[in-house]
Amino acid sequence: MTVMPQTLRSFRDNVLPRPTLFDILAHFEPQAHYQFSRRVRNDFELLANRYYKSTWMLGSYGGKAHMHTDIRGIGVASRIEIGRLVLRESNFQALIESAFELFNQAQEHHLASGKIDRLLVGFNKSDERPKDRKQLGAVFSKVFGDQCTFMNHNEDLLEIGHCVVYQTIVQYLREDGLYHSAHRNRIETVQRHLQQEVGRYENFKFYVRPTAVERDIPRLDFCYTGDAPDKMVEAFMVGYTEEQPEFVEPDDFRSQRQRFVGLNAYERASRRYGGLWILQRDIVRFISPQQVSILYLFFNEEFQPDEERWFTWDELFMRQQISPFVNRSSRNSQTFLEMILEALVRNGFVEDGGEAFRLAEGFSNFKHVSFYQLGDYRRQRF
Repeated sequence: MTVMPQTLRSFRDNVLPRPTLFDILAHFEPQAHYQFSRRVRNDFELLANRYYKSTWMLGSYGGKAHMHTDIRGIGVASRIEIGRLVLRESNFQALIESAFELFNQAQEHHLASGKIDRLLVGFNKSDERPKDRKQLGAVFSKVFGDQCTFMNHNEDLLEIGHCVVYQTIVQYLREDGLYHSAHRNRIETVQRHLQQEVGRYENFKFYVRPTAVERDIPRLDFCYTGDAPDKMVEAFMVGYTEEQPEFVEPDDFRSQRQRFVGLNAYERASRRYGGLWILQRDIVRFISPQQVSILYLFFNEEFQPDEERWFTWDELFMRQQISPFVNRSSRNSQTFLEMILEALVRNGFVEDGGEAFRLAEGFSNFKHVSFYQLGDYRRQRF
C-alpha cells in the first residue's frame, strides 16, 4: 500500500474550492433625453474604479464595470456589465453586493439612462445550485430592500425579478381554483371599456373579488376603490359593460388586500391557451402548451396527479393517442412524445427512471405564476 506524504495530504485537505465566475448585467430604462456624454463617461469611470475587483482576466470578467448604450425607439438605454470571481464562499456576499451597489449608485447619480429595468446573473449550472441562488436573493434583498424570484433562461443564466402567484399547477390543470376561464369575456369587456374611457375613471382603481363555490365555477364580483363612491361611475359601468361594480372603502381594501385581484392578473391567470410560468420552489420556468398537454397523461381517472406512479413509455404513448388535451396531429407521433418528455425531464417537471417516468417530487406544490422583470413589476398596478 502506498502511503501519501504528509505534505500532499495536507495540501489536498486544504485545497481551495473551485472558483465561480459571475457575469452580472443590468439593463436600465431608456430615456429620450439621455446622452452618454464625456461627463457621464468620466463620472462612470470614477464610479467603476471605486467598485473595481480584479479577477485577473479580460472582458466582462475583468472585475471592472463597463457601460454600453443601445437605441430603443426614440430613447437611449444603457446597460452595465461587471464580472465577479468568487474563490471562497465567505467572499460571495461582499463581491456580489458591490456589483449591486454599483448599479444602485449609477441610477441614483443619473449616470445610467434610468431605473434598473432588468437584472441578469450568469454562472455555471445556475439552475442546479439552490444554495448560490439563496445567497443571491439575500444580497438582492439587502441592497434593494425587496424579495426576488429567479427566472431560468437556460442552465447558466438567471434573471432576477418578481412573480405573482395565482394557484398551484394542479389547480390550473384541473381548472378548479379561483381563476376560471368562464369569466374571461366579462373581464375583457370591462378592460376594453376602461381603456377607452381612461379620463372618466382616472381617480379609481378596479379589481375583481373571486369567491370559491363548492363544485362549481367561482363567483366573480367587480369592485372599485377610491376616495369616495361615485354613482356616475357605477351607472356608466353598468350601461357599457352590464357589470355592477361594488365600492370598497380604502381602509377595507387595504385590510383585505389578498381578496382582491387586478383585472390584468385575473385575465392572465385564467387563460387556457399559450404557455405557463411555473414556480418550482425558488426558480421560475416556462412550460410550453405542448408540455402542458403531456402532463395530463400523468393524471388518473379522477383527474388527480399520480405522483408516486411510474409510467412506462408505452403506457404514456397509449394515453397520448386517446388524450383530448393533445393536438390531433401529434397524438400518433412517437417523436413528439420523446421530445416533450425530454424537455419535461430537463426542466424538472418529470423524473426519468430509465425504464419509466413519473411526475417530479413536489409537483403538486409547484405554483402557476406570472413573472415580471424588475421594470415591468414596478410599472404594474396590482
